Amino acid sequence: MIRPPMPAYPVYLVVNQKAVAEGKLILKYSGRLTPELALKCAPEYKAILEEIMSKSWKYLYIETMGRYSIELDLSGRSSRIIPYTADWFVTGRFSIDVELGKPLPELKVEGVDEFRINISTKNFPRAATVDLAKQVITYIESVFWDWNDEWINDQEKLSKALEVYPVVKWLIEEKKFKLHENLSEERCKELLQKFTEYESKIGITKT
Repeated sequence: MIRPPMPAYPVYLVVNQKAVAEGKLILKYSGRLTPELALKCAPEYKAILEEIMSKSWKYLYIETMGRYSIELDLSGRSSRIIPYTADWFVTGRFSIDVELGKPLPELKVEGVDEFRINISTKNFPRAATVDLAKQVITYIESVFWDWNDEWINDQEKLSKALEVYPVVKWLIEEKKFKLHENLSEERCKELLQKFTEYESKIGITKT
């Protein structure tokens, strides 16, 4: 069996020996964020959430993703090298343990890449799903999206569709959100036009 060459004497000298760290370490992450951290970085999302509540709708956080970092000042802190395997000096598999001696500093959010929520109405916990970061509508409740003109005389179906209609209209016309590629823009325009006419002709109040 061919053995790896023996390391130089100083390599063994630093293993598990106490040392003193100097300088700063910046760790950068990309992944899930808490909504609270995302809102600190993007206060414009909070304004939209407040507007949703003002319309007597509700919202539910679905997924929040982004980029963030943490800066650690290691100056003067005790540290040591801890090898993972016997040949750590060849594979580079080792960790550096630093005794920070104080609470971690606050995370710095550098950007929000995804902020998906459900918008809920009285009867629909998922009237629509939107990504505030991309300003995209990813889902619209089927009672509205799958509307069939033959249902016009079905008061229950019409009432439910008219409950979802103002949510979609607000997102498209006021907030200027785009539709996900799986949702047809032509279909959406057609439905908004139909329900605008239904609303004025039939005089049914939206819930």
